[in-house]
Amino acid sequence: MLFIIAILVGGFVRIIHPLGGAYPLNDGGLFYTMVQDLSNSPGILPHFTSYNHSQIPYAYPPLAFFLTHWIAALTHLPLIELVRLLPAIISTLTIPVFYGLARKLLPTGNAALLATFGFALLPTAFDPLIVGAGLTRAPGLLFALLTLSELHALYTQPNRIRLARTALFGGLTLLSHPGMAWFAAYSSALLLIFHTPRGIAERIKLSFAAASGTIALTAPWWISVVVRHGLKTLRSPFQTETFSITALLTPFSFLFTNEALIAFLAVFCFLGFFNSLRARRWFIPTWLLGVFIFEPRLGAAYAAVPAALLAGAGLEAVLLIPDANQPRAARVHPVYQLALGFLLIYGIVAAYLAPHYARLSSEQVQAMAWVKENTSSEAAFIILTGARSYGIDYTSEWFPTLSERSSLATPQGHEWLPEGEFNRRVERHAALQTCAGANFACLQDWAAVQGIRPTYLYISKKELSENGFDSHQLIASMNTVSSAIFENTTSVIYPWP
Repeated sequence: MLFIIAILVGGFVRIIHPLGGAYPLNDGGLFYTMVQDLSNSPGILPHFTSYNHSQIPYAYPPLAFFLTHWIAALTHLPLIELVRLLPAIISTLTIPVFYGLARKLLPTGNAALLATFGFALLPTAFDPLIVGAGLTRAPGLLFALLTLSELHALYTQPNRIRLARTALFGGLTLLSHPGMAWFAAYSSALLLIFHTPRGIAERIKLSFAAASGTIALTAPWWISVVVRHGLKTLRSPFQTETFSITALLTPFSFLFTNEALIAFLAVFCFLGFFNSLRARRWFIPTWLLGVFIFEPRLGAAYAAVPAALLAGAGLEAVLLIPDANQPRAARVHPVYQLALGFLLIYGIVAAYLAPHYARLSSEQVQAMAWVKENTSSEAAFIILTGARSYGIDYTSEWFPTLSERSSLATPQGHEWLPEGEFNRRVERHAALQTCAGANFACLQDWAAVQGIRPTYLYISKKELSENGFDSHQLIASMNTVSSAIFENTTSVIYPWP
């Protein structure tokens, strides 16, 4: 019963946010376009995606795009609805899968159940998964957890079925999301080192067999990418990652769980961390630290898995009293029953309040539709939003999808291009957004430094306001050098002078 409650409350805090509006949370424009490209190229993967007219190789792992395409074909649901809701639905499915892994990795069922509640309500366990880009992240995490669960079972009691399932889930992870595949890879390596029931030589042999199966199962995808675009294309996405030993300090800040108000789960996580070290259970604490070494950019999201496991162990150590007659059983002290009830209610409220999402409005969609109907297909835009990071600049990402025009500073998708193109786009985007509180002269200088000449300037008044900027000064400056050709409550568009 408690297991079902964990799934229900976790599902609630995941689905409530996407249901609050008509469009996907935050990003997802690139993936929306890639599903469209797949639908327009039945039977084969396109060579390039049409996104942003940038000749971006269609090299992204395609499983989620096929899944979305098939669901759309079967249900006749609008694609925008699937991009809005599928990530949250698949993210909810990670909860029971996490519980299966927790039962294997934690010493008691009570700790596993408490950890599952922690995972269900930990903001970082769902925050990056229920946005539009969660279309690939959510199934990636689902299959990564299944891979680790099956690998543990394979090490414990090896047989051909477990080997095949490990290879299958590993392949599905790789075909879903490159970052989740990397997470599964180094997590599997740590499990190989710390899982002790069998000798290291046998574990290496089993791991090699499972990895070989994964490589074979995914061969049709990665071979086609190499043949079409070269091996360097598969290496290109790793230009978005850096390695830093100082990232080891992040877990000790108690901020990595992104909880609202009081970081209860972070506190219990570290109670579990030190309790595990005291009990000489090294794997999960090492795993938590390892995530922040190998995932400095999105470490908090990937750390949600070991953090929730440790939080479960910490909660058990504090709130449950061992039964002297049944060492593996425990009971909740009457005084603590109220505390557990409070923590559950607080956890639900905090999980609901913690994430801060934005999404396109119908007026912004109207503006982008106007661009599509009233400008040349060769037109090139700069999109001014004031976003401090390209990853949260939803207007810049959705603009190329809905307008079918080029955005000169949008980085998304360019990680698949060689020669550092992605990093140049990130720097270009960041430099552009510094003009959010300035005037046309700033934009003119930016264009000169970048060596480009835009056709139009699109100012997102809505996103500028969300990012703390007043657009009136910039608009007044633009009105002295150009005349707006479109304006509504959220957007204004100028021809470049």
